[in-house]
Amino acid sequence: MHVLVAGGGIGGLTAALSLHAAGIDVEVAESARRVQALGVGINLLPHAMRELSELGLGEAVEAAGIAPTALGYFDRFGSTICSEPRGRTAGYRWPQVSIHRGTLQMLLLDAVRERLGARSVRTGLTVEGFAQTGRAVHVRLRDRSTRAPQTVVTDALVGADGINSTVRARLHPVCAMT
Repeated sequence: MHVLVAGGGIGGLTAALSLHAAGIDVEVAESARRVQALGVGINLLPHAMRELSELGLGEAVEAAGIAPTALGYFDRFGSTICSEPRGRTAGYRWPQVSIHRGTLQMLLLDAVRERLGARSVRTGLTVEGFAQTGRAVHVRLRDRSTRAPQTVVTDALVGADGINSTVRARLHPVCAMT
């Protein structure tokens, strides 16, 4: 089985790692010409850290981020209004981790390239459409540099191509962002 993942963000790269761990051949098509560490801080709750740990990335993610032990609310004088435990302090087996989005994405990208091969993530390819014929999906891509069209024939297509998702717009036109 071969799967094409449209999108090389956190969701697409994690999906690629999970599919690969299940023994499935995976390729990632990312529209950006170069994947960069962009974004702001995000919080990975224990259930997300459990999944990243299953992929063998838990320790690396925790080392790259900060594992808060509590969430607190304070008044203007610095007095505690309320506080509640987080992650392991709250009884979970996994931490909650605060990490820069770009740092997490680069960690995932490195893992994908190491496990699936350097050519497993193809950049500069925009999904223009797709059609299912029988058991195959024909995905129409366009190279952003040369404008040359490409077609990939795959068994399945995962749409992780962001807020302006071509895949989602095709499957759920009412939900498409304008």
